[in-house]
Amino acid sequence: MSKLEQFQEFIRNNGKDLTGVNVPVVLSDEQTKLPELNFTFGWTIEIGVTEHEHGGHCPSGIKSGSASNAYSCANDTAKQYVSGQNSLFNDRFLKILGPDISENFLIKDRGLKSAPETYVGSKVCYTCDGTGKDTCSSCHGRGSTSCSSCGGKGRNHVTRYENNRTVHTTESCSACWGSGSNTCGGCGGSGKVTCRTCDGGGYLYFSYTIDGNAIRSTKWAYNTNDYHEWTTDYVKKTGLKLVHQLTEVTEVNVEGVLDGCTFIYAFTANLPTLQFTANIDQVDTTMCFAGSNNNTHDAGGVYDPAVWSVAKQLGGGSQSTDKSVLATPAIKDIIEASETKTKIGLLEENWVSTDIKDAIVSNYQTLVTQLKKQSVKGIAPKMFGGLISFTFLFLTLGILFAAMYPTFAQDSAYRMSVLQLPEWYFALLTMKFALFGLPALCNYLFFFGFFWLSFQCVKKWYWKNIGPGKTWLLAFSLTILVPHIGFSLFYNGLEVINHPLEVTNALLAASILVGFYFMMFGAKLPNRWYTKLLGFIAGIGAFCAMHYGLYLLNTRVGFIENHGRYPYELLEFLHPGTRFMAENLVEWAMLSIIFAYFLTRRQFWLKAKCLVAEYDSPVLLKSMNMEK
Repeated sequence: MSKLEQFQEFIRNNGKDLTGVNVPVVLSDEQTKLPELNFTFGWTIEIGVTEHEHGGHCPSGIKSGSASNAYSCANDTAKQYVSGQNSLFNDRFLKILGPDISENFLIKDRGLKSAPETYVGSKVCYTCDGTGKDTCSSCHGRGSTSCSSCGGKGRNHVTRYENNRTVHTTESCSACWGSGSNTCGGCGGSGKVTCRTCDGGGYLYFSYTIDGNAIRSTKWAYNTNDYHEWTTDYVKKTGLKLVHQLTEVTEVNVEGVLDGCTFIYAFTANLPTLQFTANIDQVDTTMCFAGSNNNTHDAGGVYDPAVWSVAKQLGGGSQSTDKSVLATPAIKDIIEASETKTKIGLLEENWVSTDIKDAIVSNYQTLVTQLKKQSVKGIAPKMFGGLISFTFLFLTLGILFAAMYPTFAQDSAYRMSVLQLPEWYFALLTMKFALFGLPALCNYLFFFGFFWLSFQCVKKWYWKNIGPGKTWLLAFSLTILVPHIGFSLFYNGLEVINHPLEVTNALLAASILVGFYFMMFGAKLPNRWYTKLLGFIAGIGAFCAMHYGLYLLNTRVGFIENHGRYPYELLEFLHPGTRFMAENLVEWAMLSIIFAYFLTRRQFWLKAKCLVAEYDSPVLLKSMNMEK
């Protein structure tokens, strides 16, 4: 089998594996060339002097007096290395070089570390001019500061009561003994402090090291005219790794100079190149391969028709088709590369062209948009229905609680409301009080510690990945609300046990509320509109039957004393609950909104994730922000 037939067979089989469809490519016009290239490469040993500042600390090294003198000495020694009088850096680089010219070709710029000589010099400190002392910033050199107790006046205004009258007078300030000023605590009254720039030494120290670097230079040229026009692009693109793709590498004598390089090498080598004309769907394209392993330089977009024949179906509305397309290896790799900003050979080597890649990504984004819209379809009415349900649920619980503990509910207005949270936190952070008997400064530890804990909990346990802004907002909301809820439950729980439990009141109040649930479920459970109407009527009938039974039972049990006013007396059991809920209206509204919003959002998100998971595509889960 000829090389052309081998490549044609490989392209067809590989294309079928990548796209799932046949790739009827036909190769022709095989052009094999073996251009000879000449490479000259080398390194210039650059030597320089580097300054290092040490502040007031004197480093080890050759003491050279002033910093300028140390710099001059370092430069004089550096010239000796440059002139070759001292071959230290050349010897170091020779140890890096080896006998194999191919391995040497791969060596890039190298640092050669520093010479053993380090010259040390000093300068007078620019801050204190060599005195080691600087002007005190607290008193600005005066040695004393204005008394904070009397404002520098030396006397304080005093008001006292004597013989049933108010006396206003002044007295000498006890903090400054009437002087109006205090000795500066920063400088002890001297007006000067130790200079921070030089640490009080008066001098700044500098060291100068001699550093060497090997800087790489390379040039190359063709020794023959028999080469493909794209060969130059391949050489530039491959870089130094090209040496692995060359054949018959032969070291030759260096001719001329190379950018002043100290170490110079030269070699000749052959670069195998191969070019085909590929015909697919009656369209010709050029395929280019190079190197001893026939690396792909440009595949000419030979898989474009096959890939697009599959990818054009993506986002068409059929889940089974979309799933099949996303499972196609070529399309899967292209989408993952686009979403993760990575490079793949399929695109870099032009097996699939940029235009087709952009079209695939566009179709994929269409699918993502469709799924996102589908994931929130109908969420508004569902959330509104949830708001009504939770509002009625919390109303029921609140009324029943107030009916069980009517005396506790009466004092609700005197307890802390959520509207008082800003005032409470302001007092907490200004240390107007302390928590748990600890020092007031621990308030900050409690607040920021709880905020950090809330932040970590949101990041770990919130059901989906959210942005930094939403994470901070949720963490802050938890920091504000959770302590309030916790303290309220704890202290109100301690208080409620001291109030009498009215079971009868709660049962009678519940009998009224249960009737509303009868009617609600009677209308909700049936599917057809007329059966919903019949269910609602049945709910009303059940409600009336239950209360008629209670009415008859009341004649024997007597839980309502005035039997003749049974309906009115029954409604009276709801009054403590309605007052209790009115006084806690904000808390009632907040709980209803929070539960309705987050539970509905989570329900729709889980439903959407199950739908997206059916596509069996990790990258689609990531695009939908559902990989958590």
